[in-house]
Amino acid sequence: MPRYLLWRVVQFAPVLWVVATLLFVLVQLTPGGPIVALAGEFAEVDTIRQIERQLGLDLPLAQQYGQFLGRLAYGDLGFSYFYKAPVLEVILSRLPATLVLVFASLALSAALGVMLGIISARGGSGAVVILLVALLTLALPVFWLGHLLRLGLSVELGLFPVQGMSNARIEHTGLASALDVARHAALPVLTLVLHQLAFAILLTRAAMAVETQRPYYLTARAKGHTRLGAELGHAFPNASLPIVTLFANRAGGFIAGTVLVETVFAWPGLGQLVTGAIANRDRPLVIGIVLLVTLATLVANLIADIYAFWLDPRIAPERRPA
Repeated sequence: MPRYLLWRVVQFAPVLWVVATLLFVLVQLTPGGPIVALAGEFAEVDTIRQIERQLGLDLPLAQQYGQFLGRLAYGDLGFSYFYKAPVLEVILSRLPATLVLVFASLALSAALGVMLGIISARGGSGAVVILLVALLTLALPVFWLGHLLRLGLSVELGLFPVQGMSNARIEHTGLASALDVARHAALPVLTLVLHQLAFAILLTRAAMAVETQRPYYLTARAKGHTRLGAELGHAFPNASLPIVTLFANRAGGFIAGTVLVETVFAWPGLGQLVTGAIANRDRPLVIGIVLLVTLATLVANLIADIYAFWLDPRIAPERRPA
């Protein structure tokens, strides 16, 4: 398995190269450019030429592409036109805020989805209600769901802050600061959890419905295990493989959903950063953020493979018949 995992890591390079090349071509074909954003539509010719020389935009396209790939090979994502700072530095300054939402919503949606999926797999009227609610939240666009929750729970009831990551009027430290951030993060996290819940519920329900018919589960029940004990201790470990794979495959979509939710709640993470980068035609920053999301998706799938190998060593490549 170590050789297989090393091979998977090596495969990151061509995938990132293809994505980076497509992004480079697409931003070149996009109407407008950084010159308009930096100098305005009516800038003088001398000003435009000076900015082009500073940014390297006066070079032939092939040379720009070669320099772009050369920087990427050393982990250099370029220089942000708007923020006047390295792209990686700009992204890392906003990344912690996004990770707060990603990890919190991912953990909660997985835990609640598995629990409700196990309950719905048992059947009955409760299963119907769970599935209807899950499908309803899935059908709503995540940004619209965020607006509905903000309107009802923040504007009308005043239970949560409307936007932002902290209360700028009060200076908190220590535990008070963490609680303030948690209170501001409650609605964005709730939005993401409700939107992602259906996938975990439906997949857990389908997997558990199959595993609870297996002989090993029926044997565990015959030996006196409670229903919940047999489900969690015997059926769920085998049913968890497709669930982990689902969350890994949806890592990119999950981060994209987080970006939309951040925009709704004015959360100072990658969401506001990418919308600002697009508005300002900050090409290196847009490319850097998309490459980061791509890398996160690749790493998430690698982690899913490691978990699958650990849970069932029979599927490890070294153990497969030639």
